[in-house]
Amino acid sequence: MNQQVALKRYLVRYEGRVQGVGFRFNAVRQSTGLSVNGFVFNQPDGSVLMDVEGNALDVKHLLTRIEAEMRGNIEAVQIDEQPLVGNTGGFKIQY
Repeated sequence: MNQQVALKRYLVRYEGRVQGVGFRFNAVRQSTGLSVNGFVFNQPDGSVLMDVEGNALDVKHLLTRIEAEMRGNIEAVQIDEQPLVGNTGGFKIQY
């Protein structure tokens, strides 16, 4: 049986004490072994924005891993589904 993989893309904004605490490095580390592409970067307002696209289950796993690892720093999370753009090249920090 041929099963099509559902792809999803989300823009995720993390608010709280999320800059200067290794948040972006942790997000990239948590993506290891997952079929996701995109980037994570600091925003001028002190939040961190993540643009992630990939296998829907892997994207969900990434969000769960980040929340579990960084829950003490996160005060709010905003998740907005976006149209797919075909990101490739893995998941990394954007400066």
